[in-house]
Amino acid sequence: MNVKAINTDGCAAGNRPVAADGPGSLAELFSPRSVAVLGASANPERFSGKIVPTLLRQGFGGAIYPINPARTHIAGLPCYGRLLDVPGDVDCVVFALAAEHIEAAIAQCAQKCVKLLVVCSAGFAEQGDDGGVALQENMLRLASKAGIRVLGPNCIGFANLVARVCISSAAAMSWPDIPQGRIGLVSQSGGLGLASILHAALEAGIAFSHIVTTGNEADLNTMEIARFLVSDEHTDVLAMTVEAVRDIDGFIGVLRAARQARKPVVILKSGRTELGKVMAASHTGALAGSVEVFEAACRQYAAVCANDIDDFYELASMLGKLRHSGKLAQDWQPGKHCAAVSISGGHIGLFADHGSLAGLSFPEFSTETLAAVARELGFEGNFQNPLDTTARTIGDDGFWGRCVEVLLADPSIHVVVPIITVARSYEPAVRDFIDIARRSKKIVIVLWAGGDFEGEAKRLLAQSDIPVFRTPARTAEALRVLDSYYSSMSTQHAEHESTCIDEARSRLAAQALQNFASVSKASLSESQSRLVLGELGFPFTGQQLAGSMDEALAAAGSLGYPLVLKADHPDIPHKTDVGAVFLNIRDEAALRDAYGRLEQRMREIAPGKGKVLVQPMVDVGTELIVGVHRDVEFGPVVLLGIGGVFVEVLQDVAIRKAPIGREDALSMMAELRASRLLDGVRGQRPVDKEELAQLLVMLSEFAHANAEILKEVDINPLALDKRSGRLVALDALIVLDDAAGRKDQSGPGRAAQGSMYGS
Repeated sequence: MNVKAINTDGCAAGNRPVAADGPGSLAELFSPRSVAVLGASANPERFSGKIVPTLLRQGFGGAIYPINPARTHIAGLPCYGRLLDVPGDVDCVVFALAAEHIEAAIAQCAQKCVKLLVVCSAGFAEQGDDGGVALQENMLRLASKAGIRVLGPNCIGFANLVARVCISSAAAMSWPDIPQGRIGLVSQSGGLGLASILHAALEAGIAFSHIVTTGNEADLNTMEIARFLVSDEHTDVLAMTVEAVRDIDGFIGVLRAARQARKPVVILKSGRTELGKVMAASHTGALAGSVEVFEAACRQYAAVCANDIDDFYELASMLGKLRHSGKLAQDWQPGKHCAAVSISGGHIGLFADHGSLAGLSFPEFSTETLAAVARELGFEGNFQNPLDTTARTIGDDGFWGRCVEVLLADPSIHVVVPIITVARSYEPAVRDFIDIARRSKKIVIVLWAGGDFEGEAKRLLAQSDIPVFRTPARTAEALRVLDSYYSSMSTQHAEHESTCIDEARSRLAAQALQNFASVSKASLSESQSRLVLGELGFPFTGQQLAGSMDEALAAAGSLGYPLVLKADHPDIPHKTDVGAVFLNIRDEAALRDAYGRLEQRMREIAPGKGKVLVQPMVDVGTELIVGVHRDVEFGPVVLLGIGGVFVEVLQDVAIRKAPIGREDALSMMAELRASRLLDGVRGQRPVDKEELAQLLVMLSEFAHANAEILKEVDINPLALDKRSGRLVALDALIVLDDAAGRKDQSGPGRAAQGSMYGS
C-alpha cells in the first residue's frame, strides 16, 4: 500500500500550503486537484447551490466535496458534515457560510492543508464598519499563520478554463462547456468579470484562459494575479477591470513586465470621472486630472484603455489573436496604411467616414495593385481605397480572397479590412480569409456587419486568429488603438537614465529649491521659480528686479525697450488675472505709468515686500506649456501642451509619468493634436524637437528627484523666439508641497491667461 509521508503538522508531503513566492505558486493555487464547498446547498437556485453544479458542468476532473451536515448527497455526490470528515487533504475550500463562521472554518482548513480559500461570503470590510474590518483582518491573520492564500472575501470566484476548474456561483457559468481562450481576465468586480463580460464575450465567440475575481482583496489582489497572467503560457493578453489602483508600484510593475514580455494589456477602469474638482494652483495641475494621468501612464507602458464592456473584450480579443499569430512582433502602422474592400458602397462610405474620424489613412493603390484588382474582378473600374467592388461580384465567392490577397501585396498597405454584410453563407470567403491571414505577415481584420444562415463561418472566425468587429465605428476605433499600440511598443524607454542631465546643475537647482521651500509659502515668486529652473538649464529671458522707480528705469536702460513689467510676489501667482502684468512698454513715460499702477495693485492685493520684475519683450512664435504635477496616486507627471491664452480651453496636452526618456518626450510631441505647429506652419519657424525633448527629460528627472518638495511646476509659455529660433521660457511658477508650517495659498484660481507673458 502506498502511504504518503506525514509531516509533523499533519499535512501530507507534497501538499504543503503554497507560499506567495511568484507566479508559479498561483498557477498551482488555481489548478487544485480537490475542492470542498463549505455551506453547499442542494438548491441549484441558491448562491451556495450553484458552485458544485458549475464544477461538474465545466468538466472539473478532480475530487469535489460538498460540506453540509443536513444533507447526505448534493448533485449526486456524497455530502460531508464537516471539512474534517473529508478523507485526505484538500487543495481548495470555497467558503459559502455566514461571515461569523470564518474563524472556525480556517481552523479546519489548516488541519486539511488547504492551499487556497475562496471566500464568496459578504459581511467583511466592504460593510465599512469596524466589526467587518476587524473580522477581515483576523481572517487574514489566521489564514496567513496557516499558510493559506485567500481569494476575496466578497468575491464571486474564479475560472481556470485551461485546467477546467470553474469555482463560481455566477449565472454566466451556466453556459454549457465554456471554451478555452487566450485572454486572462482579472476583475475586482465579480458582476463585471464573471457576469456581463463573460456572457457578452461568449455570445461574440470570444473566450478566456482564466477569469479571476478578487472582491475585497484581503490577500490575493489584482496586481499579483495580473503578474501570474503575464507569465502564463496559455495567456496571450492580460485584461483587467480596475475600480481603484491601490498599489501604484505594483500596477506599473505589471505594465512593465507585460511590455517586456510583449504581452498586450487592456484595462477597463471605473471611477474615472470626478463629480467636482478643486481648482489647481497652476495650469498643469488643472490639466493633469486623475483620469488623464491614469490613461497617460497606461499609454506610456503600451497598455490600452477601453471605454466600455464591448470594446474591452473585443480589443482584448484582437490583440490576443494578433499576438498568438506572431503579428504583434512586426513593425506595422495599420492606422496609416489601411485598406478596405466590400461590395456595398454604403458600408465603404461609413467605414471611410469613421476611419477618417479615427485618424486612419487609406493610401492610394499602386499601379500594379489597380491592374491586379481589375484582373481578379474581371472588369475595369475607377478603383479607389477603400475599394467598392460593386454588386457585380455577387455570386463569386472567390473574389473576396483574391481581392484581399492583392491588397495585402501592395507595399503601402499593412492591414486589409474585408467588409461583409448578409449572405446565405460566408463560409467559402471566411475560409479564404483564414488561409490568407495565416500565410501573410500582414493583418486581416473582418468587419462583419450582418450575418449568414448556413455554414460554419462564425465558428471558424471565432476559432481563428482573425479579429472580427460588428460595426464600422468599432472597427475604425480598434485600428486606431492597434496603431497606437504598435507606436507605443516601438518607443524605446530609457527610464531613470540621465543622459541629458547635467548633474551639477541639477544639484544647484535642488539646493535653490530647498532653500526657498524653507520659507512658509505655498508658491515661489516668478523670480524665485526662474532662478531654480534657470539653474536646471531652462532658457529664460533676461530680467531684473526693481524695488523702486529708479531701479526700474535703470533696468530699462540695461535691458532696452520694449519691456514687460510683472508683479513679483509669492502671494500673487496668477498675475494676469488681477491686472499685475503690463506688456509692450516702449518708453520711459509708459514705464513710469505702468510701474506706478503695478505698485498700487500689489499694495491692494498682497501688501508686503513684493518687487517689480522687468523683462525684455520677445517676439514669439509657437507657444508651449511645459509642467509637472504631482498626482496623488502616480506621483510626479510631466506635461507638454500647446500653451498661451487658450491652454485650458483647448486642453491639447500629453502626459507621462516621471521620469521619462528622450523617446517618451518625442512621443509626447507626436501625441498633440496640434503637433504640426512644432514643424512650423504658415512661414513660422519649426521648434527644435531635440532641444524640447532635452528640457522635458531634464524637468522630469528633477521632479522625480524632488518629489517630496515639488507639487506643481508651470512654464507657460515656453515659446519660440522668432529672432533666434530658440526656445525661451517667458514665465514660471513653482508650487511647493503643502507641508506643515507652510500657510495655505490664497487668492483667485488660475484660469485661462490673458497674455502670453502672464501667469
